Amino acid sequence: MNTLGHISLGVRSYEASKTFYDAVLAPLGLKLVMATPAAGSRTPRTLGYGPDTDHELVNLFEHKDSVPPGPGCHIAFNAPTRQAVRDFHEAAVRCGGKSNGEPGLRTHYGPNYYAAFVIDPDGWRLEAVCKSDESEPST
Repeated sequence: MNTLGHISLGVRSYEASKTFYDAVLAPLGLKLVMATPAAGSRTPRTLGYGPDTDHELVNLFEHKDSVPPGPGCHIAFNAPTRQAVRDFHEAAVRCGGKSNGEPGLRTHYGPNYYAAFVIDPDGWRLEAVCKSDESEPST
């Protein structure tokens, strides 16, 4: 049973975050499934990402004063292949993120733990990980 509904992140720029997350999450099979305009001063503009509208996994809420937690906190996304990890990292750097760990094996986490780490334009730490052998996609 999957018990996690979604994760919500505060971002400073709706437009910049949309550009970044559209590109970064696509290699992982996630797409924009919800976008809402601001609904008054109490409800910020929101972006939602997931594999489909019934499985929204990440929500981004625009708050001009958002500050992510510091080191020790990150969000890891499962990647279907090692190529998807590489594509995630490349898209992140191309769209304003910073590399926080090039794609590669992290055997101290497991023999097939292939990951890349980035920091988004707001400072959120993100990881893409594939735990399958290079020759077979993860499920």
